[in-house]
Amino acid sequence: MGAVIAWSRQTGTIIASDECYLEFADTVEPFSILSLTGGDNRNILAVHSLSKRSSMAGYRAAFIVGDSQLVHKIREIRKHAGMMVPLPIQLAMVTALVDESHVVEQRARYNARRAKLVPALRLAGFSATQTEAGLYIWCTRGELDMESVAWFAEIGILVTPGHFYGDEGATHIRIALTATDEDIDSAVERITLKVQSHA
Repeated sequence: MGAVIAWSRQTGTIIASDECYLEFADTVEPFSILSLTGGDNRNILAVHSLSKRSSMAGYRAAFIVGDSQLVHKIREIRKHAGMMVPLPIQLAMVTALVDESHVVEQRARYNARRAKLVPALRLAGFSATQTEAGLYIWCTRGELDMESVAWFAEIGILVTPGHFYGDEGATHIRIALTATDEDIDSAVERITLKVQSHA
């Protein structure tokens, strides 16, 4: 990220860092791009959404921090485009942002689900890398993503093919940790039984 900031400084390019998942670390310490700017946020924005942090999807509640001149321009565009955030949603945002307890609880929930799923995936031959944060597990067995999708579909589990996110994901799948605890437990059991039945 330091190199990205340096490149922004050299080229005058605007950098918008998607930090919507910043609160959901597991084995790493999260940090904002703004912590690396030395107080000079010129051309740097950090984008946050309460849809992830506070499970407020549908509220369309989010905020941008960083370069004050860019934030001012965005506010002007938003105002003239009629995209005003209704007062009840603004008040809900304030309530959510001053409370950390629900965030801690949700983070623990996602991390517990990850701790259950990753060993089952590895048992099935999947390499689960970069699992130290977020709401998803990215994994691969080195096969085309649709082959992995079909493997999971056979046991009633829906996963997302990696190619949906670009060509580099063509051998990966994405598994959401947003299902219920019961569904995660069921998925672990189904994966384990499938592996055992082919042993």
